[in-house]
Amino acid sequence: MTTAEPSLAPLRPFAGPRGADALALAHFLREAVAAGTVREALHLRLGTLTEGMRRTHHHRLVRDALAPLMRPTRARVFELPNGDVVAIAPPEGRHLGEVQEALGILFAAEGPMPFTRRRLPEAAALLAAVEESLTSSPAAPRWPVPEEERPPISAADLVALERGLGHASLARFLVRRPVCRLAPGESGPETEWEDWSLDWTELCATLLPGADTALAPALFRRLRRLADRRLLSELARPEDARRLGRAGLSLAPETVAEAEFLRLDAALGPERRGRMTVCFAAGDALANPAGFAFARDFCRLRGWRVALDLAAPALLSGLPLAGLQVDLLRLRWSAALPGFAAALPEDRAAVVLAGADRAAAIGWGWEAGITLFEGRLLRPRG
Repeated sequence: MTTAEPSLAPLRPFAGPRGADALALAHFLREAVAAGTVREALHLRLGTLTEGMRRTHHHRLVRDALAPLMRPTRARVFELPNGDVVAIAPPEGRHLGEVQEALGILFAAEGPMPFTRRRLPEAAALLAAVEESLTSSPAAPRWPVPEEERPPISAADLVALERGLGHASLARFLVRRPVCRLAPGESGPETEWEDWSLDWTELCATLLPGADTALAPALFRRLRRLADRRLLSELARPEDARRLGRAGLSLAPETVAEAEFLRLDAALGPERRGRMTVCFAAGDALANPAGFAFARDFCRLRGWRVALDLAAPALLSGLPLAGLQVDLLRLRWSAALPGFAAALPEDRAAVVLAGADRAAAIGWGWEAGITLFEGRLLRPRG
């Protein structure tokens, strides 16, 4: 059976999501090895440059140096999460040589040249570079993107992200925050459950570097649902579901009807579902009341606890709290919150105060009768 030659459709540099680029490059390299495809590759180790060479001006110079590859050729440029760039071109083309010459002039004062030229299919070193970029620290240096050049999420970005999220682990982006019970006079906080959520700032910075998610809210909501489904599929593995303790998951109401949630629900079983909390954003509930009501009723019928997250204290007086039929109300501490104390639900045991990073937040919560808190100030015993 003949293996198809890997595709090398042109791609504008610094345009695609870096995490998706890394996965696409790894896929291409494996195809190249299997097919014995001969290609020239140029690996630019931009993440190792000095601070002075990582400024916007030098970013533009690198773009200009790569411009010959963006002519109508069978070349392709991949940008990796750690800032490195890999350019791949046919061996008979002259464009990669032009790029190498331009980069040699640009980095002449840097000492050892921060790029290496390789010939495929001997791709082991490049595969290692791709794996290193995918597991690099969140603090790894990134090239700055000027605000005026930040594009919104595009439909093409989401297509690439859908493929990338299908293979990437979200463990590095998962944040676990303990929700603790703490009452006046008690010796210390006791963990009731852990809130599990994705670090959207870091996730978007890795998969959509430079893109402004606020410019495309509808596409960002779709990205949220894609990531929710990917996370649920990981948690639904039988060995992982068995290890789940008391946890809270923040999801979009539409996600409850997805196959990934249903698999997790089945994997947990009745006893473990009773220890789980699913949290919906009040903004999602207001945008789709019927969808929220279905998700709430379905989860409660299956034994999950349901929480509603209020992003702004003004929602306390704008929502019919008595008719929401949720088990928990999650508020976020802010200086404006005490002004809405009169709108708190009567059952203070059902209120969670998040963002309790200061003693003032816990003190106000105690005065208001709240005993469930989440924040950096809390350190559970044991």
